[in-house]
Amino acid sequence: MKTTTATAIAVTIVGVVGMGSWTLSRMTISANIDAGKEKALQRASQRHADEESVARERKLTSLLATIEDSLVARPLDSMLVVSAANISYDLGKFEQASRYYRRFLDSIDPSATAVRVDYAYSLFQTGKQDDAIAELEAVIQKDPKNQSALFNIAVMYTQLRNMELAVQWFTRCQQADPSSEIGQRAAMALKELSKNT
Repeated sequence: MKTTTATAIAVTIVGVVGMGSWTLSRMTISANIDAGKEKALQRASQRHADEESVARERKLTSLLATIEDSLVARPLDSMLVVSAANISYDLGKFEQASRYYRRFLDSIDPSATAVRVDYAYSLFQTGKQDDAIAELEAVIQKDPKNQSALFNIAVMYTQLRNMELAVQWFTRCQQADPSSEIGQRAAMALKELSKNT
C-alpha cells in the first residue's frame, strides 16, 4: 500500500512539475513574443524614420540644386546665398556651407550675427576649430550676451573635450538669460557635465 501511495504522490509531483514547466514555458514564450513584437515595432519605426530621412535628404538635395542654378544668374541674392548655405549645412556638407556663409558675410552683410554663428560651426565641422572659435569670440566680443554664440562655443569645447572651458561658456550662456530656451538648454548641459566630472 505504501508503494502505491508513494507512486501516486510521485505521479502527482511529476504532473505538477510538468504542468509548472509547461506553464513556465508558455510564460517564457509569451514574454518572448511580447519582446519580439516590441522589437518589430521599433524596427518598423526606425525603417519609417530612415525612409523619411532619405526622402527629406532627396528633397533638400533637389532644392539645393535649384537654388544653385538660380545663383548662377544672381550670385549675390541674399536669400539664395543664405538658403544654399543653410541647406548645405542641413545636408552635412559643411565645406560647401562655409563657402556660402563666407560669400554672404563678405559680399552681402558682414554684420549678420546668426549667419556668422552658423559659419563658425561649419568651419568647426571641417576641422578648422581655431578659426571657428575665433569667429564666435568676435561675435561675443561685440555682443557678450549672444546666447547662440555662447552656446555654440561651449558645444565646440565639449566636442574638443575641454570640459573646463565648456563649463565656463555654458555658464555664461545660462547666465545671459536663464529663462530663454537656449539658457535652459545650457543649464541642462551644465547638469549633464557635472554628472560626468
